[in-house]
Amino acid sequence: MKKNGKKLFIVVTHIIKKENDQYVATCPEFDVSSFGDTVEEANESLKEAILLYLEGIDELKIQDQIFKEKSIKTYVSRPKSVVNNYKFEKRLDSQPFIKKEPMQVALCN
Repeated sequence: MKKNGKKLFIVVTHIIKKENDQYVATCPEFDVSSFGDTVEEANESLKEAILLYLEGIDELKIQDQIFKEKSIKTYVSRPKSVVNNYKFEKRLDSQPFIKKEPMQVALCN
């Protein structure tokens, strides 16, 4: 995401759960989800879905409104991951994999 020619960053949550033979990834901040055959694939698909969502709200000129409603902060430099919010399990059948990380978004205003 760019504002006044500078890159901006946001921090969002990725929750990945195994459902049947696939992994479902969701971003609760934007109520966006995707899926994949592996955790990595589901995570990458979710990033793409988030980028499409962000492009849509940018085109509608409601990005600032949505970010305010969802309490999404923007950063001018890459923030550190929120490591203490990670929950790792050896098997994803019983517990979701939660990852809260900075995401670089390359949108032009």
